Amino acid sequence: MKKFQKLSPEQIAKSVQVFAELKVDRFFWKASGYTDEELSRPVIAVANSPQDVGLGHMHLKQLGEAVKQGVLLGGGVPIEFSTIAPCAGHCRNLGSQDEVLLYDLPQRDAIADSVEIQMRNYNADALICIGTCDKIVPGHWLGAARLDLPTLFLPGGPARPGTFRGQPTAFPTDVALTLINEYLADQISAEQMREQMREMESRWVTGCGACPELTTANTVQMATEAMGLCLPMASTTPGNDMEKLRQAKQTGFRAVQLVREGLRFRDLVTAESIRDAGRLIMALSAGTNGILHLLTLARYLQLDIDVDTFDFLSDDTPYYCPVRPSGPFTVVDLHEAGGVFAILKRIESKVHRDRPTICGRTVGELMDATQVLRPEVILPAEKPIYPTGGIKVLRGNLAPDGSLCRYTISGGQDQTFRGPARVFRSQQAAIGAILGGRIQSGDVVVIHYQGPRGGPGFSENFRVPLILGALGLCDVAVVTDSRFSGATEGALCVGYVSPEAQVGGPLAVVQDDDIVRIDCKSKSLDVELDAAVLAERLAAWQPPRPPITEGVLVDWHLTATQFPDGAMLQRRL
Repeated sequence: MKKFQKLSPEQIAKSVQVFAELKVDRFFWKASGYTDEELSRPVIAVANSPQDVGLGHMHLKQLGEAVKQGVLLGGGVPIEFSTIAPCAGHCRNLGSQDEVLLYDLPQRDAIADSVEIQMRNYNADALICIGTCDKIVPGHWLGAARLDLPTLFLPGGPARPGTFRGQPTAFPTDVALTLINEYLADQISAEQMREQMREMESRWVTGCGACPELTTANTVQMATEAMGLCLPMASTTPGNDMEKLRQAKQTGFRAVQLVREGLRFRDLVTAESIRDAGRLIMALSAGTNGILHLLTLARYLQLDIDVDTFDFLSDDTPYYCPVRPSGPFTVVDLHEAGGVFAILKRIESKVHRDRPTICGRTVGELMDATQVLRPEVILPAEKPIYPTGGIKVLRGNLAPDGSLCRYTISGGQDQTFRGPARVFRSQQAAIGAILGGRIQSGDVVVIHYQGPRGGPGFSENFRVPLILGALGLCDVAVVTDSRFSGATEGALCVGYVSPEAQVGGPLAVVQDDDIVRIDCKSKSLDVELDAAVLAERLAAWQPPRPPITEGVLVDWHLTATQFPDGAMLQRRL
């Protein structure tokens, strides 16, 4: 180690100014090839999520390059880094394992952590987030919320649908359920089923982007636009359209302007903007996970938003956009109809018009500049499909703290269902019972210990309703403390039951043949047991050991909050 001359007190006093002016980071920037001119400009970090496998993320590398071009045009310096972006649909053993979907929601918090950690290292002046799918966009929300920088989002957009027998296809189930049902009904042979399935594997979508129905991916992309975090129309512009490249360049250019204007993430994401995004979800009957992610964001930011907020928004917002899986139209149809601000324009008296957006115009100005171009896709709010939002908050002795029911995938707003419980500890066990013929019309399939701590990880239930639909068992209900995929359709499904079974919620002690009642009109979910019987069962209950004992899911079992508190890992003291 080199020895330096010992300094006098007077010389040490001079060091204060020297060390204050020393910029050691410049050594590393220069070693990375940056120039003095570049280091005098705003540094714009780009959190991208490209993947070789993932139709929602395969095109994001090209979009990231266009974003960086826009930053350079605006006079900034772009630096790009990547976050993870798994899609459970690509898992090669998804059909036979519950474990895969336990890691689904934890992606979100891992992404948020990675954005926070990378950005604290960069100390950049602004952040641009590029993402498409379910957990990536909300992960970017949470990471941005922790940083509170000038922040813009570039959604990857929906994919363009394919066609099957003259009808648009937005999800693989559009093909698979039809063919499986026809085969089981002896309408086609096994070889015909396999041949048509193989043919449609390559044609169910025709480009990159999110599956073009109201999956969680499109739900959170559109919620991003409703909150004012991306350019108008960016959330619904198909991924392969040339307009998407222009939006990418404009996003990069605008990021440099935001640095100079000082508009930050928390200036845009307020209780008002989250309420407006919630109204959008209700008007569309979009994915229920969208409500969870908005609730998570609000709870982290300590905003005055809770489950009751979404209960009110449901009662106060009509459902008037019949988009799949609840209606015939795709998200691309919705884009052609006018997009997010055309939807909000139908209920503009309920929307916060004075909210700012990243494009420099208020929400009111954007609605004023928007027209509904396809009124069959975005119906008049005065003539809705139903006068209440497409998702209802149900409470009762099975869900004291609430649950969610997207009633539009199975029938009308006043649906009721009453039947004997068939209780399972896992989705795989429930599937075995369904395929074994042990589930009959009128049954209520109850799947517990699937929540934030019980899963652990708050598993997503997709396969059970899918299989029920393929077998024509749409007169069976499903009740669970797991989440539901935005692509779920067919059976009446109630999820997010809280408190979850693992922490002693009443769902833990439901037994086979208990009568469960779901009432969408009264917004209730109950088991028909005397209060004393229910209390006696709960008093004798003991929590089971978790199925996962190592890895990242241990944190979820130990610390994850319940659905009303955002179902997230603790990130505040």
